[in-house]
Amino acid sequence: MTPDIFRHLVAKASLAPSVHNVQPARWRLDGDTVLLCEDTSVRLPTADPKGQDAATSLGAAFEGLSLAASEKGLSARYETVSDQGAGNIRVVARLSFTNGASPDPLAAHVTARQSWRGAFATVAPTDRDAAMTLAASDCSVLTDPDAIAAVATLLDKASFKFMAQHDFRAELVSWMRLKRSHPDWAKNGLNADAMHLGWVERFGARFVMGPGFKPLNALGLAAPLLAETDKTKGAAGIIAFHRPYGEDLFDSGRAFYRAWLRMEAAGFGATVLAALKDDKDTASVLSGKARVPEGHHLLSAFRIGRRTSHQPVARARQSLEELIL
Repeated sequence: MTPDIFRHLVAKASLAPSVHNVQPARWRLDGDTVLLCEDTSVRLPTADPKGQDAATSLGAAFEGLSLAASEKGLSARYETVSDQGAGNIRVVARLSFTNGASPDPLAAHVTARQSWRGAFATVAPTDRDAAMTLAASDCSVLTDPDAIAAVATLLDKASFKFMAQHDFRAELVSWMRLKRSHPDWAKNGLNADAMHLGWVERFGARFVMGPGFKPLNALGLAAPLLAETDKTKGAAGIIAFHRPYGEDLFDSGRAFYRAWLRMEAAGFGATVLAALKDDKDTASVLSGKARVPEGHHLLSAFRIGRRTSHQPVARARQSLEELIL
């Protein structure tokens, strides 16, 4: 493992999705092996108090590095490490590599994958057919417009449950970058370009989720202003992503990333609908609608559709100097 190849692999791994785009993965070259570490300072104490989303994000980061390694003819394996490390850095896994791997077909879609939070193009019947091809052992797909409309209602209700909590709202806002002047606009978190917010929406988000929330909520206006009903109803499909009970969330994160890349390979833009999973009652309802198999639990959900534009948004990512220890 040369330093140049190591830096290349880390750069590709950094494109993996992470909760709120906090990017918890850190990397260290240790001879012919690589240490995957977690920066615990970027955990979400309100939204992710047990570190479950962080563990999933770390699994996705490893999968990203593994995909990049396959393009270099390397097969990546990991061994879990129980090491709390020092300060905010804890070692999660030791990675080893062997020669002889073939390029993973999904690796070709890594650079194109981005969360699509904009509106979708008008759905054609062929889009629903294409969405159904994404059904898999861990992905259940809903394409019926009535079922999607029902999920849109579920999503808005579940999302507002969390938004109504001051601590949750404050934590989310702390990771939002609504002005280009924000020092971390291009570094991490959720910037306004990535969220497809226009100038009016950017100002509105600052007000509605900040000082205006209480008075607007008292008037019954906060919920409709934060709703995403039309975006969800405009989806070609809703994908319920589920994994076996008891599976290590690191491995679930690997599968999560691969599922998202399959959506990209099929030509769909996708965004995660976290509230559908995070609210237990809502997760139970969606699991029933999507016929999540016995022995599996809902781990995430996506809305997918054809993008109205393929113009990529500049990614907010940490530099290699910050990611490599």
